Amino acid sequence: MGKPIEACHISVGIRIRMIRETLGLSQEDLAKRVGLKRVSVTNTETGRQRLLLDGIERYATALGTTPKHLLKGVWW
Repeated sequence: MGKPIEACHISVGIRIRMIRETLGLSQEDLAKRVGLKRVSVTNTETGRQRLLLDGIERYATALGTTPKHLLKGVWW
């Protein structure tokens, strides 16, 4: 059995999904922008895939925002 899903990863995933949907992007569109497969975006949005700092930066850039904006409400 894998590691339990942590609340911080769920919160970041929800924020990524919210921004993606607001921009009218599909998971496939975002995956292409980030340079990942669609399943990785799905796992990130549900908190099953943990993000390192460089991943947060890549998602932020792909969504036209900042890492700070993605993490808002998660740690501060």
